[in-house]
Amino acid sequence: MVFLLSVLPVACSSLPRERPHVPAREAVEEQEDPEVADLPEAAEPDSRDPVPDGPSVPAESADHDQPRPPDPHREEPSGPLAVARLDDPVPFSLPSALPERVPPLREEEIIDRIVAGMSLEDRVGQLFMPAIIADSRGVPRLVVDDEVRRLIDTIRPGGVILFGPNLHDPEQTRRLVRDLQEASPFPLLIAVDQEGGVVSRLTSSAMMPATIAPSARRIGLAGDEELAYQVARATGRELRTLGITMNFAPVADVLTNPGNPVIGSRAFGSDPELVSRMVAATVRGLQDSGVSAVVKHFPGHGDTSLDTHLQTVVVPHALDRLREVEFIPFTSGFAAGADGVMTAHISLPGVTGDHTPSTLSPLVLRELLRGEFGYEGLIITDSLIMGALTAENVLPGITEDHLPLRAFQAGADILLYPPRPEVGYRTLLEAFRRGDLSERDLDEAVRRILRVKFSRGLMRVPPTPLSEDLYLRPEHFFPEELELGLPEHRAVMEEVLRRSR
Repeated sequence: MVFLLSVLPVACSSLPRERPHVPAREAVEEQEDPEVADLPEAAEPDSRDPVPDGPSVPAESADHDQPRPPDPHREEPSGPLAVARLDDPVPFSLPSALPERVPPLREEEIIDRIVAGMSLEDRVGQLFMPAIIADSRGVPRLVVDDEVRRLIDTIRPGGVILFGPNLHDPEQTRRLVRDLQEASPFPLLIAVDQEGGVVSRLTSSAMMPATIAPSARRIGLAGDEELAYQVARATGRELRTLGITMNFAPVADVLTNPGNPVIGSRAFGSDPELVSRMVAATVRGLQDSGVSAVVKHFPGHGDTSLDTHLQTVVVPHALDRLREVEFIPFTSGFAAGADGVMTAHISLPGVTGDHTPSTLSPLVLRELLRGEFGYEGLIITDSLIMGALTAENVLPGITEDHLPLRAFQAGADILLYPPRPEVGYRTLLEAFRRGDLSERDLDEAVRRILRVKFSRGLMRVPPTPLSEDLYLRPEHFFPEELELGLPEHRAVMEEVLRRSR
């Protein structure tokens, strides 16, 4: 997921020129990124997220004054899905934020039992990760209002992605996360894009005292894996202190096109080996802090001259070139244990033989990611509202409401920011009911989602095998003490700036 643009998607396509070799690192690094060229070295970038023109959830009434109290009449899962809340708060001391892991075999048995007890409706819902940026009036959503509760009741999503407008201050953000978790029958993955540099959701509001993180380019110029790890660890601690458990970072793209309009300073550099080292260190730093790392944008967005937020983007390279350059950092991120990988909406005609976006291509997701790479983590789509998928005439015969279905068919586990989540959910549900889609594939996707929830402490195995409860959920999803803008975090970021000048 990359930063939202206030410009409406436009229909336009053009083939980026073939680049026969990777340019020297210095040639790319010295290019000014147009988005940060005018910023002083240590200045906070402007990463405010624009409010979209339309609602993110069905247009109904909204309440922005106070969060709605829990509904005493709400039905909680019973029978095989009964959940126990812990009587005492979960000990929470980052970076040891997670409960001690149980033996994998027992955890897998519990996950199998959970999946077996879930209805089709619940399993399909776990695939969705909607956004809740603004209400039907276009007002940034800072609380869980009636629209959001209705959305969660309807689709029971696996997670929610938050943007800058949702993150005003620490108290408000914690309350939002807490109320989202309480509104959901299953613990939610709460995700953001906190890359650092120009994509920094935590510093969108002046009321949020988060540490300003440097761009990936700066970290790459510093060239120190331990420093990259410390930056990611500090970032992870600040996310987890707010209850955020998934970060759509690091960017694993190799910036081989200095004219790239969307990656720029978000990449660690143009040397695949350097990028690989920084990606692996960042994955470890985030996940050691209790936050899922999601490497992006597979199969590689670094050699593009157009922006998938707006239009079709084609990368003409054949597999041999991709293996030599673009794939290398992703392999490193996977080896480091990244919980997820985000797909790009770029087309690879030299690989697939057509212009199907990678997000919708079984060859890219199933044959490459699952087959050749052997990747077993989450495959997460980039935002399904982006112009590469939704601009007029981009995908003839495919409506935006069928994008979640097509992405799942291709092999995606999490369907990020669908244009109309409830409609996309019903479309997918009906396809399963008709037998058009494999429930076996669905169950495998849900298992992968649940594994991440267990690994990040959102779900816990009961202390004894004889427990009536299949899993426990924590009473608190963040530590009591706030860990934002700590001196040691600022020192790490300042060291990156000093060593990258």
